[in-house]
Amino acid sequence: MTISRLYLWATAVGVGVVALLYFFLFGDPKTDWVIHGGEPGGNYASGAESLAKVLRKANDWKVQVAGSSGSAENLEALTQGKADLAFVQNDTPGSEDVRGVARLYEEALHILVREGNVTAVADLEGKIISVGQVGGGTEGVAMATFTQLGTTIDFRRESLREGINSLRSGEVDAVCVVTGVGNTVVAEALSGGGLSLLHLSDNLAGALAHSYPFARGTIIPSGAYPVAPGKGLPQHDLPTIAVDVILACRANLDNDDVLKLTKSIHDGRAPMARFHPLFAGISRPPMDGRLQFPLPEGARQHYDRNEPGFLQNWAEPMALLISVLAVAWGVGVTLREFVQQRKKDSLDVYFEQLNAIMGELVKGPSPERVQAISDELHAIRSTTTQKLIIEQLAADESFVIFQGQLHSAQQLTSELFRAHKITN
Repeated sequence: MTISRLYLWATAVGVGVVALLYFFLFGDPKTDWVIHGGEPGGNYASGAESLAKVLRKANDWKVQVAGSSGSAENLEALTQGKADLAFVQNDTPGSEDVRGVARLYEEALHILVREGNVTAVADLEGKIISVGQVGGGTEGVAMATFTQLGTTIDFRRESLREGINSLRSGEVDAVCVVTGVGNTVVAEALSGGGLSLLHLSDNLAGALAHSYPFARGTIIPSGAYPVAPGKGLPQHDLPTIAVDVILACRANLDNDDVLKLTKSIHDGRAPMARFHPLFAGISRPPMDGRLQFPLPEGARQHYDRNEPGFLQNWAEPMALLISVLAVAWGVGVTLREFVQQRKKDSLDVYFEQLNAIMGELVKGPSPERVQAISDELHAIRSTTTQKLIIEQLAADESFVIFQGQLHSAQQLTSELFRAHKITN
């Protein structure tokens, strides 16, 4: 095998290894996504549909939207691998199998009561409160709130629509829901008359921050829910508490897929805000310790460098390519040394032949043998020269020494020809 062919073979092996490693390590980009939203008519459901539209248009992905009871169920779906993305309240007990890609919007605690029946939180002592379905995100916030206010209540678990019906029929005394301001189901309930929003303690947020660190104070602005021409509820700004809604993903998603996802979300903020006004506040998840779910590396790359360049995008594949080519070069050098050793071994055979012939020449062979030796020396020279041309022998110091001895042997043969008066 020639040296050039040897290096060509080593390079081909290196490229092949790179291709295989790239396939196994990086694979094909993800194109099928499943998003878990929430109850029909709620912000999670409409928000998930809005996000799906943006992702389909931006990347030509196949995006499926599934409903759920809320944050806890969504978190479980991510953990079990049934969902790729989900809307989750940041106060939902976390999981090491889940990551937070983006902060979508904040959700405020709404407490709906019958007008004239409940005017203060103290009126709910010992009463029955509807807090949403099992698996939703309202119960934890409601429990923390009433505990902080020192109010003992009984919880009833049902959907928001069922809770509002129960409130109107007198089966429950209040409905708690943690949702984005402007929730359509809440708006419908308030516009139907007979219901109002309960005012909480003005200093609740500050007191609650110590026992429930994922919550913060916020305001439901006056008139946020129109109930009649020129009239809206609440009548005045209503202090309450809020938690962030996070777009969460499975922890085992590929970094490149998460990077593309995060870029698509932030590039699509304007159309998403048109679909749903709450999305106007999409941003990086908070990094002040209130984030329940760690930021995935792919999302971090987007936030830390808005538009990664060619070298940043291809740093890992290029590093892999350089490493494999270095290995291939090392293999080539090793093989070259091996072949060179084999060539040396081949030259040793001719050294042995030459030494035997020199021994005969010194002893003085017969005229007939001199002619045979001349033919043998000619054959040796012809063979070794041809092997040198096709790189089966190396033009190194050993070959130079061999050529010198071969020349000496041929000179002795010529002298014997003259001594015996043999015509060559």
